[in-house]
Amino acid sequence: MKDTKFLYTDGKDVVVTQSALQTKDIEYRLKGITDFGMSIIKPKRLPGLLIIIAGISLILNAFNIFIINQALQSVSIELTQAAKVLLGGFLVLAGLGYMFIVKGRYAVRIETAEGDKDVVISKSKEYIDQILNAIRRAKLAGINFL
Repeated sequence: MKDTKFLYTDGKDVVVTQSALQTKDIEYRLKGITDFGMSIIKPKRLPGLLIIIAGISLILNAFNIFIINQALQSVSIELTQAAKVLLGGFLVLAGLGYMFIVKGRYAVRIETAEGDKDVVISKSKEYIDQILNAIRRAKLAGINFL
């Protein structure tokens, strides 16, 4: 076995050597990686949007603006108009807060003969950059990626 030089390790799950990228359970030989880079995984905004819609619906229901008010009254709990407005306002604020708090994530994306894979996912862009820089150093050191 060749003497391998560690180019990067996070001390836990990810190790980049001159010949391989090792994640938690899987080792990817650098010869099999045809391309690599960073991908951005956008957060799911649908839950926040649904909470906002529920809040606006509750506020509109409080003022009897809803077209389907009769159907909602049969299903909803009887609340006073002020309670509906306050609860609806709280739901709108909670939905907006959720949408602003949820951040995107970053991933090390590699391309192999099997297809594209996100092998390391993190909230930290710097962490992903360190792994990508280690792979680039391995490539510049003369590793054959083909």
